[in-house]
Amino acid sequence: MNEAARGTAVPPALALRGIRKEYPGVVALDRVDLDVYPGQILGLVGENGAGKSTLMKVMIGLVQPDAGSIALNGAPIVLNGPLHAAEQGIGMVFQDGCLIANLTIVENLFLCHELQFRRRGLLSRRDMREEARRVLEQLGVHVDVDLRVEEASPAVRQMVEIARLLWLSTLYGRENPLLILDEPTTVLNDDERATLFSSLQRIKERASVIFISHRLQEVVDTADRIVVLKDGRAVAELAGPDAQTARIEELMVGHTFAADRYREHEQREPSPEVVLDVRDLSRKESFERLSFTVRRGEIVSLVGLVGSGKEAVCRCINGLERPDTGAVLLNGTQIQAGSPSEAVRRGIGHVPVDRRNDGLALAMSVSENINLLVLERLRVAGFIAPRLEQKNARTWIESCRIKTPSARSLCGTLSGGNQQKTVIAKWLTSRVQALVLDHPTRGVDVGAKDEIYRILRRLAQEGVAMLIMCDTLEEDIGLSNRMLIMKDGRLVKEVDCAPEHKPTPREIIQHIV
Repeated sequence: MNEAARGTAVPPALALRGIRKEYPGVVALDRVDLDVYPGQILGLVGENGAGKSTLMKVMIGLVQPDAGSIALNGAPIVLNGPLHAAEQGIGMVFQDGCLIANLTIVENLFLCHELQFRRRGLLSRRDMREEARRVLEQLGVHVDVDLRVEEASPAVRQMVEIARLLWLSTLYGRENPLLILDEPTTVLNDDERATLFSSLQRIKERASVIFISHRLQEVVDTADRIVVLKDGRAVAELAGPDAQTARIEELMVGHTFAADRYREHEQREPSPEVVLDVRDLSRKESFERLSFTVRRGEIVSLVGLVGSGKEAVCRCINGLERPDTGAVLLNGTQIQAGSPSEAVRRGIGHVPVDRRNDGLALAMSVSENINLLVLERLRVAGFIAPRLEQKNARTWIESCRIKTPSARSLCGTLSGGNQQKTVIAKWLTSRVQALVLDHPTRGVDVGAKDEIYRILRRLAQEGVAMLIMCDTLEEDIGLSNRMLIMKDGRLVKEVDCAPEHKPTPREIIQHIV
């Protein structure tokens, strides 16, 4: 780790030395050294499966290392669980959040610590509210603290979690706490991201921060130092302001990426045959009447700001919402409106934005998830044949390059990128004819993105019609044959994206805003 000096003579607040953790058949962490300094934001990057999650679990006491040592403010320590870690001033905001949705903000902030606000034997809700406002205002958050969490925006929910961790560190008398943020920007819009980054600059004045994100430019722009993990090892340390995303990608995956990031050389002219036909579709207060088609082997990108109506269009196509007018046809046959099961039965697949809650059964195995839609094909004499089940799963595990110790491994144990590939494999084995993909590369690393791009190009070549919504305009442009631009609930522009004359993001933005 000699690519950058730490740039500080201050002793580390947290020092990990020789951390090793091994699971059956997998070395998750291999002698990792890591220093976290006061007043700094440490960016931690790596492919899915590189060891980031395991390392964070070691830091908050969820996982005990097989070897190595941890020192907090120079003193050796063994962290015996998240509560013990919190008492030492170490806390983590998980990607999926840990708040209780039907409780208020103030109730979540002080959950299990209400006795701090007892006055003459009674709980003082007035004191709780005043303290909640004070804590949140320190982070620049002005919100009704009696609002239920389920009614708050993703940005507010995230800041409530951060505020809780900082408040707990004060409660336990810990100076310079350590705050770990796992993919904090995944569910935020551009304005909310800007607010978060501004808050982080204030937070680092009183806390050390570990910032984990697959959005490498965000890491470069935010972090003081960046540590790269690969195959369970810390392979490089870079000075954040001087780092280049291309260099980070090379360190993460072990090779450089071609200029053709989105495999545009594999893009083919689609068949003239229409597979998905959307006719005069509308939904009140979501989008006005619109019509479009997706041909066999075509990737069509639906583009627009959040709230433009594109999400509702996709939900109507998948049967998750019932349109007020119009129809969706697959190969000329109308699909029953508002029926997800009918859409699936006819051959329309859906890769949801929230793969963990909506795309997978995490408590089931990789094999069970892949075979979920084709159980009838795997029956012999009325019973599911384990041999056929495993054979089919192995075929798609290999085809989609899903990294898993076994087909019997639980989906909940896989990295985000491999979970996403499992969702796609489930639809591939069902012989889907049209596929709606809602941010298919969200929350996955650069290597997994390349694998997903490869799969999408192969699907197009095999004749699957795809409607896609991406994380970035560059991804929309690079992947699609055509772009449909939505604004204020209306379809305002269709743009050709043939490989020889791809539009620029600037040309698209003028129609979006």
